[in-house]
Amino acid sequence: MSALVSAGAYLPRARIDAATVGEAWDGFKAGGVREKRVAGYDEDAVTMGVEAARAALGDLDTDDVGALAFATTTPPLDEGDVGVRLAEILGLPRSTDVTTFTQSTRAGTRALLSALSTPVRTLVVVADCPVGATDDAVDHAAGAGAVALVVGADGPATVAEHATYAREYPGTRFRRRGGEGVETYGATAYGRDAFTSVVAGAVEGLETVPGALAPTATDGKLPGRAARGIDADVEVYHRAADLGDTGAASPFFGLFAAWAAGESAVAVVGFGDGAGADALRIEGSLDVASNEDRPTEDLTYAEYLRKRGRVLSEGGER
Repeated sequence: MSALVSAGAYLPRARIDAATVGEAWDGFKAGGVREKRVAGYDEDAVTMGVEAARAALGDLDTDDVGALAFATTTPPLDEGDVGVRLAEILGLPRSTDVTTFTQSTRAGTRALLSALSTPVRTLVVVADCPVGATDDAVDHAAGAGAVALVVGADGPATVAEHATYAREYPGTRFRRRGGEGVETYGATAYGRDAFTSVVAGAVEGLETVPGALAPTATDGKLPGRAARGIDADVEVYHRAADLGDTGAASPFFGLFAAWAAGESAVAVVGFGDGAGADALRIEGSLDVASNEDRPTEDLTYAEYLRKRGRVLSEGGER
């Protein structure tokens, strides 16, 4: 199964702009991010994934889905099969083969690669809502969103080839066991080298490098740096500037942006600190079902902290 049958996306209504966060911290620390989406009190990776999946499935018969691949770095449980919860909410058949991919922002492309080797129609769902320490660049960039793809035998887009690349770069970005927030060691040049060299290594493993690149985007500047390390002329697509860091979902938001711009050949690159990357050359395009056109809700910084669970209201509720 190498065809992409349909695609969907979900974005939370709540948003906050860089200026509002910057006023609270004497400057905004996430490069290239103008604003970002924020998960609500009742939103997490599973609930956002459900909405993206429903958008992708549309009128398709859920009984035809034989497998579900769910990817997130922010599961609502440290232990517990959240993929099964997602399948149950969606009403997928009890026989659905459910697999959950986590721990790395590479998880989204890992999930899609697994679907390519599955002989049944597969629903791939990728959802994330990372957080960090309130005063650092990770949290300033941290956004939220979900995407979904239906993978089958025939469809308007295909995964023509893929390549992987891995090289150890310990400590660039991580989350400790039991911890909520993502951390970095703050070695900026080291982190940039890890990203650019590993992404370039994966892309250069493709037999044909397309003219459009959609990499993991932890901020709005790093994706452009990746292009400089690739021995080809590529246009970079990402949504970090207006969605923030959507974690494992970010390369797919970049893919959707490339399709919206008329691109029909895109290298989607999932990068995970540590470090490893998957590059997938996708030919063709899809119309993406999304809720993006609905009105947004602008947050004050205090409201933002409450939605993040950092501040309690007077009544003791977040």
